Amino acid sequence: MTRIVRYLLALGVLAIGACGDDDGGETSVPVAVLAAFPAELAALLEHTRIDDTVIIAGRTFRTGRMGDVPVIVGMTGIGLVNAAQTARALFDTTAVRGVVISGVAGSPFRIGDVVVSERWAIAGGATYDAQGEWVERVAEVADAGGVHLQRCTERPNAPLEDPVCMPHQPGVVIGGVGESDDPFGGTALSCTAGGDDVFGCDASGEFPSSFPSAPAERIGAAANDATAVDMETAAIAAEAVARGLPFIAFRAVSDGEGDPLDLPGFPFQFFAYYRLAARNAAAAAAAFVERLDG
Repeated sequence: MTRIVRYLLALGVLAIGACGDDDGGETSVPVAVLAAFPAELAALLEHTRIDDTVIIAGRTFRTGRMGDVPVIVGMTGIGLVNAAQTARALFDTTAVRGVVISGVAGSPFRIGDVVVSERWAIAGGATYDAQGEWVERVAEVADAGGVHLQRCTERPNAPLEDPVCMPHQPGVVIGGVGESDDPFGGTALSCTAGGDDVFGCDASGEFPSSFPSAPAERIGAAANDATAVDMETAAIAAEAVARGLPFIAFRAVSDGEGDPLDLPGFPFQFFAYYRLAARNAAAAAAAFVERLDG
């Protein structure tokens, strides 16, 4: 255990083991809310009332609340190795109620849709079940019109171009199996200090959206459908399940169907739509967390 973690434990900023309820009767143990890269983190922080900042295993985490629910929000870094290492360090030093994952993904669904898979698999390996009651809660929130998603976005790779809007209103997809793969061959992808909002090491700036949002309809998914592909969720899920922690992932589609620019898939669609996807994933994740105790 590092000296800084011991120091934070002594101050009571971090906690190991269970915590009691606060005076309001709601648990004081935070929900971990994790993203992979800076734009995903910045989108989450737009929904977070930040109280403090802590450093764990070299990663910056913000403590605060989404609605009335205590959270600890952080960025794992891109890829399975970074995700596993960061989740392990967080869970081994900090008591959390469970983990919510928010970010972008490739998918057979439409760009901007938010996918909530019932299971996540490491490519060619183990499969992990998302917390069933949490998945049901997402369905309830979505059916009640509690998830608002955007259909328009600026283009990060073409900032002087006009904004682009999807021809559809994005929706929420619940069910199916997501998959996390490792294109980096078991190595950890390093972030770039002072880098951009994909490859940087922290949310270096805010990217507030001026685009309107609208209630999202729920889109059905068969139980065994492949719903999303990313590079982090299953690694985080493995660490959570090993500790008996519930998890759920909100993955919005950055490269998929319904592209008004008719770009040729990944990585071209990703670099055009990752901010739209990051914002929609964060909006759905925050809507869920805010109602977690409701």
